[in-house]
Amino acid sequence: MANKIQAQRAVDLTVNHLRADILSGKYPPESKLPPERQLSADLGINRLTLRAALSHLEAEGLLQPKHGQGVIVLDYQNSGSLELLAHIDDDALIEELLVLRRNFAAEAVALACDHASHRHINKLQSIANRQLDTEAGQSYLEGDIAFIKELVAASGSMTLILLFNTIERIMRAKPQIPIELLSDKTASQSSYRALIALVRYRNPDLARKAILGLMSPEDEQNLQKALAKP
Repeated sequence: MANKIQAQRAVDLTVNHLRADILSGKYPPESKLPPERQLSADLGINRLTLRAALSHLEAEGLLQPKHGQGVIVLDYQNSGSLELLAHIDDDALIEELLVLRRNFAAEAVALACDHASHRHINKLQSIANRQLDTEAGQSYLEGDIAFIKELVAASGSMTLILLFNTIERIMRAKPQIPIELLSDKTASQSSYRALIALVRYRNPDLARKAILGLMSPEDEQNLQKALAKP
């Protein structure tokens, strides 16, 4: 068993190393990786480990083996997935991810207005209550993820459920970002209360506008009614 764990660790390290080289531009789009024998020697790994790593990177949309040409580096902007954000350090991209998260939340809450059951709402309230006694940091992040998961489940949308799985993996890969966002517990608790109130109010259009900051004076009044509703 120990050898299998060590072997898997070697594959993971190789994947991370080669992915970083591709994303940094060391191996630019349309270039070829060094021949397998040379690359395995350069990395100090056996060829079976290298092949496993290359297969993983192919599945990520970073590489494509071509018969007679070797392994070609793809332009990840054309072939990669959202999960690559977990491996890219770029403040601008992080800002874009936060915008995506807000739009995602708006749609999830809007759909939950139509589909959430009393069980979903009670579960959301229970998680929010537990967060009151949870210290800021990793444990609080876990509670926040649980809250969003339940909110997404309440939406009844398989598309949003699967999309959140990706967003969650990115959050876990860069935990310092959501932990920093959640450091103000008063603000996050206010957010939980507002989201639950919006779901209970059963007005999808108001939910979208409230989360995206697009409310009219009339919407503001309706939001206050939703927040005041027991």
